[in-house]
Amino acid sequence: MKDRKEVLKRKIERYLKKEQIFKSDEHKRLEKPFLAKARKNFTVGNLLFSISEHEDIKKMINLASDFEAYDWVIIVSYYAMYTSALAALAKLGFKSKSHAATITVLEHHYVNESKSLESKDLHKLVKAYAISEQLITKLIQTKTKRVTAQYDATPVISKEMAKTALNDADEFITKIEEVLE
Repeated sequence: MKDRKEVLKRKIERYLKKEQIFKSDEHKRLEKPFLAKARKNFTVGNLLFSISEHEDIKKMINLASDFEAYDWVIIVSYYAMYTSALAALAKLGFKSKSHAATITVLEHHYVNESKSLESKDLHKLVKAYAISEQLITKLIQTKTKRVTAQYDATPVISKEMAKTALNDADEFITKIEEVLE
């Protein structure tokens, strides 16, 4: 685990040097707007899923009966998760221009670094454990699904994949909100 911490620290230093992430207390004001945007994105994903599922909605908005947008449900779900991750970074004073940098900072500060906090930071420690390594993995997996859905001309996106992405996004955003309370 110590090796992983060092790798993450070095990556963060490189991202700062390359200006893919920035550290400033000014960025802390972005926490709440990013959380609000994450919830909005999640709502859009749910709307797209509902449209894909319900013939009456398709008819009401003049869509073909075979219309489905499961690929966009996955894309929007990822961005909902990603935007909530940006809120967690903002809480720390970071702003990111890179998805990989965001995931690195998130893992370092909320999964690894928090485990070494002093007793005065016990409250932070309890909250930080709420973001488990499993949720970081879900964020990475959803990013992979999003890349496939967004850039592959013939992706095979199932209803189940879309629903899983929505469920993962809801769980991830909720955990971020709990940690940032």
